[in-house]
Amino acid sequence: MFRTLILGLFFALLHVTWTAPAAMAQEGLWGKFSAAGRQALEKRDFPAAEKQFAAALKEAERHGPETARVATTLFSQAELLGAQGKYAAAEPLVRRVLTIRKKVLPPDHPDLALSRAAMGSVHLRKHKFAEAEPFATRALATLEKVVAADDPRLAAALNVVGMLYTMQRRLAEAEPFAIRAFTIRQDALAADHLDVAESANNLGFLYLLQKDFDAAEKFLAHGLAIRQKALQADHPDIAQSLNNLGALYTVQGRHADAVRYIEAALVIREKVFGPEHESVGQGHYNLGVLYQFQNRLDKAEAHYRKAMEIRQNALGPMHPLVADTLENYAVLLMMTGRMGDAARLGQRAREIRAQSK
Repeated sequence: MFRTLILGLFFALLHVTWTAPAAMAQEGLWGKFSAAGRQALEKRDFPAAEKQFAAALKEAERHGPETARVATTLFSQAELLGAQGKYAAAEPLVRRVLTIRKKVLPPDHPDLALSRAAMGSVHLRKHKFAEAEPFATRALATLEKVVAADDPRLAAALNVVGMLYTMQRRLAEAEPFAIRAFTIRQDALAADHLDVAESANNLGFLYLLQKDFDAAEKFLAHGLAIRQKALQADHPDIAQSLNNLGALYTVQGRHADAVRYIEAALVIREKVFGPEHESVGQGHYNLGVLYQFQNRLDKAEAHYRKAMEIRQNALGPMHPLVADTLENYAVLLMMTGRMGDAARLGQRAREIRAQSK
């Protein structure tokens, strides 16, 4: 099977509209450090954010190791790690946040629901859909009951459920969740808010998979425009938008545009994350797909080889994204008459698919 697209649905663990830094700063030293950390994170000043969140955690833990403030600070630290692509390091913090909030908050508290949504996002990053779904759907069910219908926190949970169904190619089910998330955020937040950009990106990708290319371009371009206005030019979220537009242009046959966008995304990711990060592997994979479309098989093969090397090292040899690469590479090998090599890669891909079910 020739897989032509690679998901670029989300970057951070979970986008939620947080308490404004000015309001947090009124909550003593913990609030002051937390607010400064949030401001530094928004500016992508990761060392400053790390320093401020560490100070906030120290202050929070003065009142015990398992308090609501400790959980809030740990979640901020997890988001910081996610923004740097350090997802493995973020995961235990998300788990700890969920554990603490289960102990200190009532079962229907919105913050506990958001922790479950974040745990769903952790599983989504690993393509563990069966594990993700109960966290995501329970979070959404709680928030539907305890917050207003136009609350951005509800949009965060809707977004996770929509992503889950999109990644599973349950596209008809995904669409109403993605639309509701986008509508809530667009109505409740500023038109150029980054959460609006995230929902626009995810809705655009959904339409891309549905082959509604006009709608896909409209939403993907809208998300990119917001991000380019609000963020530095080398921000990873801009790379995500560029990558997804490049995927759209690939399947539309607009190959010159596709190369420009995918290569621009790859440059950003290599700069921010380093050459061996999983998102860099995504860029090489997409260039392999593009060159395979163009029948430029030598260039496609070089990018597939690099994508496979990065993905196996970053994600493990049995990850579904490794199977994606193997399947496309196998098609290329068949196109060049290397049937035995193609059969071996195809068999490896089937073994991965069987294990990940």
